Amino acid sequence: MIAKPHRRSNVAVLMDGVLKHMAVHEWGEEKNPCVVLCVHGLSRNGRDFDVVANALSKDFRVLCPDIPGRGQSDWLARADQYSIPTYVKFINVMLTELGIQSYDWIGTSMGGLIGMVMAVTPGSAMKRFVINDIGPVLEIEAIKRIASYVGLAPNFASYPELYAAARMAITTFGPLTEEQYQHMVSTSCWQRADGRWEFNMDPKVGDAFRAGLAAPAADMWPLWNAVKQPTLILRGANSDLLSAETLTKMVETHPDVIALTIAETGHAPMIFDEPTVTAVVDFLKEN
Repeated sequence: MIAKPHRRSNVAVLMDGVLKHMAVHEWGEEKNPCVVLCVHGLSRNGRDFDVVANALSKDFRVLCPDIPGRGQSDWLARADQYSIPTYVKFINVMLTELGIQSYDWIGTSMGGLIGMVMAVTPGSAMKRFVINDIGPVLEIEAIKRIASYVGLAPNFASYPELYAAARMAITTFGPLTEEQYQHMVSTSCWQRADGRWEFNMDPKVGDAFRAGLAAPAADMWPLWNAVKQPTLILRGANSDLLSAETLTKMVETHPDVIALTIAETGHAPMIFDEPTVTAVVDFLKEN
């Protein structure tokens, strides 16, 4: 059985004069100064890290936030607030409120982009960095694929109907067991007051993502080149977002990096299988 977080906390950030709360799923000893932050992908939530967080909790305090607009966190007022600078603001408030002095980072997809920004911020307290299936080049076909479905807010008459639809959509996350599929779906949906089921994500997250397609693509290589922390890069062997060519260049341009390609997996690896969990734990325990 997949273990559940040991506790949950909330941090509050003032947005347009209104306090918005971010839920943080916590693992491990609360006073442990060795901290790992786990930050999820665009349409997911902090419960994606239950397996690796449980494995890390023996040696670390592990914090897995639901980035605003997802999971148990508040929704924001406007689509344009769903942006990397907003997420960095919430993360920094979390670090302050929870008294975190230094940390390691595991970031999946969007969480990896947030991690890159946190890594290069002057005075960054990040020690080690695990970046999961994302890099300085985002393949346009993958972006279009994600834009075609994210935040479209379907709802279903029953949980089995929602599960069947979700199960088809998340096959790229790896060769998961039935228990792992159930975990992914059950932790990312809720039952509405009218009895119907839907995914617990603000549809405006998808609106913001699609709006970003209209902007010119930013050159993120300078950002990646500024990352100096020891880094473990995870890539799904069949990923359509992080190409093998981009991964090769990331390795060539970083002073202290390990790359791990995960077989039979697309975008993005869930860090559920034992070999990948062990690789991540061993890497972070090198501190």
